[in-house]
Amino acid sequence: MELQHLQQQLINQLEKDNQETVIHTDIWCIPMYTYEVAYQPVRKKTMDILMKILLFSCQKASFENAEQLSEILLVEPLFIEDLLRKMQKNGLLERQDNVYRLTKKGKRQYGRGIFEETLEPAVIELLYSPVHHQILQGDIDEVLDFDDFPDQLYRYTKEEEVKLINEDFVMKEIQALKRDELEETRQEIKSILSMENTQINDVPCIEFIVKNAENKELFPRVWNTLFNNWDSCLEKEIMEKEKWSGRLNFRAK
Repeated sequence: MELQHLQQQLINQLEKDNQETVIHTDIWCIPMYTYEVAYQPVRKKTMDILMKILLFSCQKASFENAEQLSEILLVEPLFIEDLLRKMQKNGLLERQDNVYRLTKKGKRQYGRGIFEETLEPAVIELLYSPVHHQILQGDIDEVLDFDDFPDQLYRYTKEEEVKLINEDFVMKEIQALKRDELEETRQEIKSILSMENTQINDVPCIEFIVKNAENKELFPRVWNTLFNNWDSCLEKEIMEKEKWSGRLNFRAK
């Protein structure tokens, strides 16, 4: 679809009840940054009895291999060996002087009775808008299908606002986006491993200055093509910046 055609459709929609009149319209773009983020998920669960016994045993005595523990606990050596390997991989045990010893992490988790299993790193692609200061949801590929991209940028775009994105911000956003999935699988996000800005795209927005027929007030409406809906954030910013400056009235003349 062409932006001009979409613009006319939206004008018809706004004016269909005869209560509002579009007196000015414009099309411009906002920058959208695509980030590829790798993060480390962990799964927390109550430590089972055998794991507690193994950690307790390694804390109180010196064991060189799974066979020695197997003889005392009367558990298959292969099963003991697999569990020891798992605890080493997750940093609960280490080898010192050829025997198993609890690490600080192992002592901490043993004391709490919670096993924190490190899972395979995960990767997610995020769309960040410096104009909104937010991670936005939408299909950037659909936006790129428009043929008539405007050259004009949103007049309140500030490139330095991109610096606001950081690992803490990204972690909170991923936790919010994946809250249901994380809760269902009993996972948490431990850390951000890497964060790379892979591309920057322009997202067209269609702006309207609308006049209310009843009270004669002017107000902006902005259609954001990324999420194919009205953008209250941009509407609010334009209203706040231009209402008191008189620009909103000027643009309506």
